[in-house]
Amino acid sequence: MSSLGRNRGMDGPPIKEGAIFGFASFVVGYIVTLVVVALGESDDISENLVEAAGWLYYNAQFANLEVTATAGGGSRTSSFNYLTDSTLFSESVNAVSVPAVVYHLIPILVLVGTGIAVANYAGARELSDGAIAGATLAVGTVLPALLGTVIFSVENSGFGFTVTQSPALVPGVLLVGLLYPAVFGAIGGIISTEL
Repeated sequence: MSSLGRNRGMDGPPIKEGAIFGFASFVVGYIVTLVVVALGESDDISENLVEAAGWLYYNAQFANLEVTATAGGGSRTSSFNYLTDSTLFSESVNAVSVPAVVYHLIPILVLVGTGIAVANYAGARELSDGAIAGATLAVGTVLPALLGTVIFSVENSGFGFTVTQSPALVPGVLLVGLLYPAVFGAIGGIISTEL
Protein backbone atom coordinates (compact mmCIF):
# COMPACT_ATOMS: atom_id res chain seq x y z
CA MET A 1 0.00 0.00 0.00
CA SER A 2 1.43 3.38 -0.96
CA SER A 3 1.93 6.15 1.55
CA LEU A 4 -0.77 8.10 -0.32
CA GLY A 5 -3.24 5.28 0.45
CA ARG A 6 -2.25 5.35 4.08
CA ASN A 7 -3.00 9.05 4.35
CA ARG A 8 -6.55 8.57 3.00
CA GLY A 9 -7.55 5.98 5.60
CA MET A 10 -8.51 2.36 5.04
CA ASP A 11 -10.09 1.10 1.84
CA GLY A 12 -11.22 -2.12 3.54
CA PRO A 13 -10.02 -4.63 6.10
CA PRO A 14 -6.29 -5.30 5.72
CA ILE A 15 -6.70 -9.10 5.49
CA LYS A 16 -3.29 -9.86 3.98
CA GLU A 17 -1.47 -7.54 6.36
CA GLY A 18 -3.50 -8.89 9.28
CA ALA A 19 -2.46 -12.41 8.36
CA ILE A 20 1.21 -11.45 8.23
CA PHE A 21 1.16 -9.37 11.40
CA GLY A 22 -0.98 -12.01 13.16
CA PHE A 23 1.43 -14.82 12.31
CA ALA A 24 4.31 -12.64 13.51
CA SER A 25 2.48 -11.89 16.78
CA PHE A 26 2.05 -15.61 17.48
CA VAL A 27 5.75 -16.27 16.84
CA VAL A 28 6.93 -13.27 18.89
CA GLY A 29 4.59 -14.11 21.80
CA TYR A 30 5.79 -17.71 21.80
CA ILE A 31 9.48 -16.71 21.65
CA VAL A 32 9.10 -14.24 24.53
CA THR A 33 7.38 -16.99 26.54
CA LEU A 34 10.18 -19.42 25.64
CA VAL A 35 12.80 -16.97 26.92
CA VAL A 36 10.88 -16.40 30.19
CA VAL A 37 10.52 -20.18 30.70
CA ALA A 38 14.21 -20.79 29.94
CA LEU A 39 15.39 -18.08 32.33
CA GLY A 40 12.81 -18.30 35.09
CA GLU A 41 11.47 -21.82 35.49
CA SER A 42 12.81 -24.87 37.27
CA ASP A 43 14.07 -27.94 35.44
CA ASP A 44 10.76 -29.70 36.20
CA ILE A 45 8.90 -27.57 33.70
CA SER A 46 11.72 -26.57 31.38
CA GLU A 47 12.82 -30.18 30.77
CA ASN A 48 10.73 -30.09 27.56
CA LEU A 49 11.54 -26.41 26.94
CA VAL A 50 9.96 -25.99 23.49
CA GLU A 51 6.75 -27.72 24.51
CA ALA A 52 6.60 -26.19 28.00
CA ALA A 53 6.83 -22.70 26.52
CA GLY A 54 3.97 -23.62 24.21
CA TRP A 55 1.88 -24.95 27.12
CA LEU A 56 2.39 -21.75 29.10
CA TYR A 57 1.71 -19.58 26.04
CA TYR A 58 -1.63 -21.34 25.56
CA ASN A 59 -2.34 -21.39 29.33
CA ALA A 60 -1.70 -17.63 29.48
CA GLN A 61 -4.66 -17.24 27.12
CA PHE A 62 -6.78 -19.63 29.23
CA ALA A 63 -6.50 -22.51 26.79
CA ASN A 64 -5.98 -25.53 29.04
CA LEU A 65 -3.86 -28.56 28.36
CA GLU A 66 -5.42 -31.95 27.81
CA VAL A 67 -3.55 -34.46 29.95
CA THR A 68 -4.13 -38.19 29.49
CA ALA A 69 -2.64 -40.80 31.81
CA THR A 70 -2.74 -44.42 30.68
CA ALA A 71 -1.84 -47.39 32.87
CA GLY A 72 -2.86 -51.05 32.97
CA GLY A 73 -5.26 -50.78 30.05
CA GLY A 74 -7.20 -47.86 31.57
CA SER A 75 -6.86 -44.16 30.98
CA ARG A 76 -7.93 -40.88 32.54
CA THR A 77 -8.07 -37.48 30.86
CA SER A 78 -8.08 -34.14 32.61
CA SER A 79 -7.90 -30.50 31.69
CA PHE A 80 -5.05 -28.54 33.29
CA ASN A 81 -3.62 -25.01 33.32
CA TYR A 82 -0.17 -24.46 34.86
CA LEU A 83 -1.06 -20.84 35.64
CA THR A 84 -4.44 -21.31 37.30
CA ASP A 85 -4.60 -24.92 38.60
CA SER A 86 -2.73 -26.50 41.49
CA THR A 87 -3.92 -30.12 41.21
CA LEU A 88 -3.98 -32.67 38.43
CA PHE A 89 -5.71 -36.03 38.90
CA SER A 90 -6.18 -35.06 42.58
CA GLU A 91 -2.42 -34.65 43.00
CA SER A 92 -0.66 -31.41 43.89
CA VAL A 93 1.36 -29.96 41.03
CA ASN A 94 4.26 -27.54 41.38
CA ALA A 95 3.32 -24.05 40.26
CA VAL A 96 5.44 -22.00 37.94
CA SER A 97 8.26 -19.93 39.46
CA VAL A 98 7.62 -16.79 37.42
CA PRO A 99 4.47 -14.95 38.56
CA ALA A 100 1.49 -16.04 36.44
CA VAL A 101 0.65 -12.43 35.62
CA VAL A 102 3.89 -12.19 33.61
CA TYR A 103 2.76 -15.05 31.37
CA HIS A 104 -0.75 -13.57 31.05
CA LEU A 105 0.67 -10.20 30.00
CA ILE A 106 2.93 -11.55 27.25
CA PRO A 107 0.23 -12.33 24.64
CA ILE A 108 -1.82 -9.28 25.63
CA LEU A 109 1.07 -6.84 25.17
CA VAL A 110 2.28 -8.49 21.97
CA LEU A 111 -1.21 -8.54 20.44
CA VAL A 112 -2.01 -4.94 21.43
CA GLY A 113 1.35 -3.81 20.03
CA THR A 114 0.82 -5.75 16.83
CA GLY A 115 -2.73 -4.39 16.57
CA ILE A 116 -1.30 -0.88 16.77
CA ALA A 117 1.23 -1.73 14.07
CA VAL A 118 -1.23 -3.29 11.59
CA ALA A 119 -3.75 -0.46 12.05
CA ASN A 120 -1.02 2.15 11.48
CA TYR A 121 0.21 0.26 8.43
CA ALA A 122 -3.34 0.06 7.03
CA GLY A 123 -3.90 3.78 7.59
CA ALA A 124 -6.78 3.41 10.06
CA ARG A 125 -8.00 6.83 11.20
CA GLU A 126 -11.45 6.09 12.65
CA LEU A 127 -11.99 4.03 15.80
CA SER A 128 -14.01 1.44 13.88
CA ASP A 129 -11.32 1.14 11.19
CA GLY A 130 -8.68 0.67 13.88
CA ALA A 131 -10.73 -2.03 15.57
CA ILE A 132 -11.32 -3.83 12.27
CA ALA A 133 -7.66 -3.61 11.25
CA GLY A 134 -6.48 -4.89 14.64
CA ALA A 135 -8.99 -7.73 14.67
CA THR A 136 -7.56 -9.04 11.38
CA LEU A 137 -4.65 -10.44 13.41
CA ALA A 138 -6.86 -13.49 13.95
CA VAL A 139 -6.49 -14.32 10.25
CA GLY A 140 -2.80 -15.02 10.87
CA THR A 141 -3.03 -16.72 14.25
CA VAL A 142 -5.55 -19.48 13.55
CA LEU A 143 -3.16 -21.78 11.67
CA PRO A 144 -0.23 -21.52 14.11
CA ALA A 145 -2.66 -22.00 17.02
CA LEU A 146 -3.96 -25.16 15.36
CA LEU A 147 -0.45 -26.44 14.60
CA GLY A 148 0.66 -25.66 18.16
CA THR A 149 -1.83 -28.17 19.54
CA VAL A 150 0.20 -30.84 17.73
CA ILE A 151 3.72 -29.39 17.95
CA PHE A 152 3.49 -28.76 21.70
CA SER A 153 2.40 -32.34 22.48
CA VAL A 154 4.59 -34.52 24.69
CA GLU A 155 4.29 -38.17 25.66
CA ASN A 156 6.29 -39.56 28.58
CA SER A 157 6.36 -43.23 29.55
CA GLY A 158 7.76 -45.06 32.53
CA PHE A 159 6.92 -47.37 35.42
CA GLY A 160 4.03 -48.93 33.51
CA PHE A 161 2.18 -45.74 32.62
CA THR A 162 2.13 -43.14 29.86
CA VAL A 163 1.25 -39.47 30.21
CA THR A 164 0.44 -37.32 27.19
CA GLN A 165 -0.14 -33.59 27.40
CA SER A 166 -0.85 -31.01 24.75
CA PRO A 167 -2.91 -27.86 24.33
CA ALA A 168 -6.57 -28.83 23.94
CA LEU A 169 -7.61 -28.45 20.29
CA VAL A 170 -10.88 -26.51 20.48
CA PRO A 171 -9.93 -24.06 23.26
CA GLY A 172 -6.50 -23.65 21.67
CA VAL A 173 -7.90 -22.64 18.31
CA LEU A 174 -10.80 -20.58 19.70
CA LEU A 175 -8.88 -18.70 22.39
CA VAL A 176 -5.31 -18.53 21.07
CA GLY A 177 -6.18 -18.47 17.38
CA LEU A 178 -9.32 -16.33 17.31
CA LEU A 179 -10.56 -14.62 20.49
CA TYR A 180 -7.37 -13.21 22.01
CA PRO A 181 -5.95 -11.93 18.68
CA ALA A 182 -9.28 -10.42 17.59
CA VAL A 183 -10.00 -8.70 20.92
CA PHE A 184 -6.52 -7.47 21.84
CA GLY A 185 -5.63 -6.72 18.22
CA ALA A 186 -8.79 -4.60 17.99
CA ILE A 187 -7.84 -2.79 21.21
CA GLY A 188 -4.42 -2.06 19.72
CA GLY A 189 -6.06 -0.87 16.51
CA ILE A 190 -8.29 1.50 18.47
CA ILE A 191 -5.29 2.81 20.41
CA SER A 192 -3.48 3.46 17.11
CA THR A 193 -6.21 5.84 15.99
CA GLU A 194 -5.72 7.91 19.13
CA LEU A 195 -1.92 8.21 18.87
